[in-house]
Amino acid sequence: MASCPNCGFDLNAAGACPVCGYDSASAAAKKGGEAGGTAKHRGDRARRRGPLLVAGVVVLCAIIGGGAFAVARLSDTDRAAAVAKQPSAAAQAAPSPTAGSTMKAAVSGGGPASSAGGASGAAVADAATAPASTQATQDAPTTQSSLFRFPVGASPVSLRAVKPIDLYDPAVEPVYNLDKRTELPPITSESAYVKWMLAHTDQQESYLRWRWQRAEITVERHLIAHKSTLMAFLLTPREWFVRPYNLSKTYDNTAIPIGYGQTISGPELVAHMTDELDLKPNESVLEIGTGSGYQSAVLSQLSNYVYTIEIVKPLAEQTNDIYLEHTKEIPEYANIHRRLADGYYGWLKYAPFDRIIVTTGIDHIPPDLLKQLKPNGIMLIPIGPPSGQVILKITKTVGKDGNIHLTREDIYHGFKREIFVPFTASGGGTHNTGSTK
Repeated sequence: MASCPNCGFDLNAAGACPVCGYDSASAAAKKGGEAGGTAKHRGDRARRRGPLLVAGVVVLCAIIGGGAFAVARLSDTDRAAAVAKQPSAAAQAAPSPTAGSTMKAAVSGGGPASSAGGASGAAVADAATAPASTQATQDAPTTQSSLFRFPVGASPVSLRAVKPIDLYDPAVEPVYNLDKRTELPPITSESAYVKWMLAHTDQQESYLRWRWQRAEITVERHLIAHKSTLMAFLLTPREWFVRPYNLSKTYDNTAIPIGYGQTISGPELVAHMTDELDLKPNESVLEIGTGSGYQSAVLSQLSNYVYTIEIVKPLAEQTNDIYLEHTKEIPEYANIHRRLADGYYGWLKYAPFDRIIVTTGIDHIPPDLLKQLKPNGIMLIPIGPPSGQVILKITKTVGKDGNIHLTREDIYHGFKREIFVPFTASGGGTHNTGSTK
């Protein structure tokens, strides 16, 4: 039996309460009438408010539109100011000077101090080389949600076919002969290196110390085994090739976006791939994927004959300008031949090459690159699916019968894969076939 909502006593058969007189039928009728009246009242109010709401929405949209335009203008101004101020701010991001630091692993002249291939060397914390946490806020805003998206202000890669253009191709080579260098910085200690560099270059002390400390860690991890590679690394200002909005990450051991869906590889990866080439001054080297220009800049400290190809036109032009800007200070850059083209087909004019280094991911070895590699030459190439590539060191030999033999070696010996940007094809898409060979 139902209970009275007022006093809790049982209701009779008619639905009435014998104690307080509550009548369920009357209550229901009253509630229905109130509901109907309320609905009618609401409908009247809605009709009266309709025109007012429309007018209000129009005014609000106008206000929001004007405000958004003002904010956008302000954001652009702030972003430009942030980028303009970034170099000076990033200079403070490098670690503070540390006295008496020395290269802990012995690197002998030309000979390996330890196994050059392993990635399982001493794991040294990167805290000493990381910028202060406050520097993270100094980066200009970007739209980065992954390494391969575009920073603010950058344009996507053009999908039009690329017409090969030689951006810089000196008639005389080498323009600057490495064999004639008489002075190089001492690498016995951080303090000695920094002192020499400050006396002979215009580079900033904070970056020099940061560079030394990254080199020290890279040697300890057995990723640099040749003194020549260490010297090339220490002579190359990575900060010139990292774009302004990411200067605070210059020597972080990670790939960094440089626009147009491309990246500059981490410093340890660049050092290790360079070391595996074991390049000599009179050996020629072809790089596929100029990108930021950092890899070729390192190679130019080792070889008189450096050739590099980039397929993204605006990126190739930007990097070419960086080389031209700094060639007076570092004349080795005058030996870097630069070309805008599809690197899949190599650079036949200067083939064959003693060394070839590919810095984009692909799932097979491009036939033309293999043809342009000299007998006993070495090619480094990231092979595998987009999810991660194995960096293969391929040595080409030619038998007495004329048959070509390839020796393949994973430079990380199965311990590590890297993710490179895809090997872009002229006209759009990539050169991947869909299977890994």
